Amino acid sequence: MSKKIEHEVIRLNEDRDLDRLAHLEHATWFSPTEGGSPADAVGPLDFDSTGAVEMPARAKFGQTSQTTPLGGVYGAFDMTVTVPTADGVAPIPMSGLTWVAVHPDMRRRGVLRALMSDHLNRVHDQGRYAVAGLHASDPGIYGRFGYEVASYDVLYNLSHGATLQAPQAISDAAGALETTLLPSDGPGVLDAIHEAHQRAGGVSLGAAVRSAGLTKGDYRDFPKARGSKEKVQVVFALQDGQPVGYASFRRNSEWSDVGVASGSVTMREIFAESEAALLALARRLTTLDLTTSIKVWGRRMDDPLMWWAGGPRNVGVRMGDSLWLRLVDLPKALAQRGYAAPVDVVLGIADEYCPWNSGRWRLTINEAGQAHCSRTQDNADLELPVQALAAAYLGGRSLVSQAPIHGIVEHTDGALTRLSRAMRSDIEPIGSIGF
Repeated sequence: MSKKIEHEVIRLNEDRDLDRLAHLEHATWFSPTEGGSPADAVGPLDFDSTGAVEMPARAKFGQTSQTTPLGGVYGAFDMTVTVPTADGVAPIPMSGLTWVAVHPDMRRRGVLRALMSDHLNRVHDQGRYAVAGLHASDPGIYGRFGYEVASYDVLYNLSHGATLQAPQAISDAAGALETTLLPSDGPGVLDAIHEAHQRAGGVSLGAAVRSAGLTKGDYRDFPKARGSKEKVQVVFALQDGQPVGYASFRRNSEWSDVGVASGSVTMREIFAESEAALLALARRLTTLDLTTSIKVWGRRMDDPLMWWAGGPRNVGVRMGDSLWLRLVDLPKALAQRGYAAPVDVVLGIADEYCPWNSGRWRLTINEAGQAHCSRTQDNADLELPVQALAAAYLGGRSLVSQAPIHGIVEHTDGALTRLSRAMRSDIEPIGSIGF
C-alpha cells in the first residue's frame, strides 16, 4: 500500500494552469470533449474557488514538460439550495463542490483528504455558506467527509400522447398558458432560462440553483462532439408573455424499417413556478411530433406529474441519489431552515472534518417554526454524527430512519421522534441539477 503523506493545497491560475487541469481531467475522467480546447475542458470552473495538489517534485517517467503535473483538484460554485422554512421554502447559499479529481498515480496517498479538508476549511472561513453540496460520482467516497444523501433523482418514462389527469382548476390554468419552442442558443434564450431557473428553483424544495455564468457553461454547444444530435431545445411556459417555467431537452430521431417514426425525448431539466406551468410543459412534451417516449429526470416520488400520468407503474420509475449535503456551520445551518413543530433538544455532535461543529448544541424551535442553536454544557438528549442531520436537512429523509444507519443514540425518551417530525417537510425535495 502506498504511504500516505501530507499534501500542500495550492491555488490555481487560469492563464497558467489550463493545460495542467485539462491533462488531469483526461487522466481522471477519460471523457474528452471532441473538438474542444483546454479551456473548454475546464468549462465554467471558478479558479478563485479551486484547490489543487501537485505531483511529487521527483522526475516523472514519460513527463515531457517542465511543468509539475497536478495530482488532484477540486472546484466550487456559488449556488443556492432551496430549503424548508416556517411558512414555505426559500433559497439559502450553498457551496457547490465540483470537479473533484485525483490522478490515478496519486490514489491512496491522502490527496482526497487534503483537498476535502481544504475545501471545508475555506468554506467555513469565508462565512458565506453554512452548507455545501455535491453530486457523488462514487457513492462510497463522500460519507466519511460528512456528506449524506439529502434528495433523490427520480426518472419517469412518459409515452407520446400520455393522458395527464389533473384537477380541473389546474387543467384550466395550464390551458391558459402559452408554450413556445426555441433553440437554446437563440437570441436571449439563455438569459430567459436563467431567470426562469432562478424563480422556479427558488420555490422548489431541494432545488440547487446555479449562477448566470454556470447556466451559460452548462448550455455550451460543441458541434463536433454533438455529432448528429440536435442542439438543446427549450420549451417555455408563458403567462402574459413572461416565462413561468421551462423544459430543456434533446430529441433523438429514429425510424423503423417501414418508415414509422419512433423518436425519443431526453430531458435535461424541467422547472416550473406552479403546478399549472408543470402541466402545460408536460402536455407540450408528450405531444412532440415524431416521438414515442420522453425521459424526465430530476423529479420526486410524490410529484404530481407522476400521478397525473397514472402512478409509478405507468411511468416506469427509477431512482438514484441526487444532492449530497454537508453542514459546514452547524448552528447557522440549523437556524437557516424552518421546522414543522416546536422542539427543545440538546444535540451531541461528532464531526471529524469540521471539528468546530463537534460538541453539544441546544436547538430551540419556537411555535412559529424558527430555530436558534447555541453551544451548551447541558447533557445531550441525542448523540449523532453530522451526516444524519445532513440527510434530514431538506425534509425528505426522516431523522428516525437515520438511527440504524448512523447509530444515533437517544438519551431522552422521545427526543429523536420529536426532532425527526419537526424536520420533515410536507413534500419531498426534487432532484438536483448536475454541477
